Amino acid sequence: MMRRLVRAAIRNATVTHGDAMTLRVDPVILRAANILPLEEVELVNHATGERVTTFAEEAGSGEVHAPRMRAGDVISILSWGLMHDGQTLNHSAAIVTLDGANGVTAVQSR
Repeated sequence: MMRRLVRAAIRNATVTHGDAMTLRVDPVILRAANILPLEEVELVNHATGERVTTFAEEAGSGEVHAPRMRAGDVISILSWGLMHDGQTLNHSAAIVTLDGANGVTAVQSR
């Protein structure tokens, strides 16, 4: 059986521009979460609960450009992975927490 599990999560990202066609994020944040450019991600707006599926690209320092979101919105960015049951035993997700200026404050494995 294949299971879909969270592989990486970026919490408390503040949208700096809502004009993008895709998610564009500071490359330091992407590396901290081990998310590659062109990887599929899901965005979750904390205030509205709206979810958007798109893909990640690199942007400038501290920037988060997100489709269908407004500047100032706080979002979570999720990357999913498919795993066989045997792979799930040792699975841990990278959890990256950001501050209000989109600086990395913590990187954890869960």
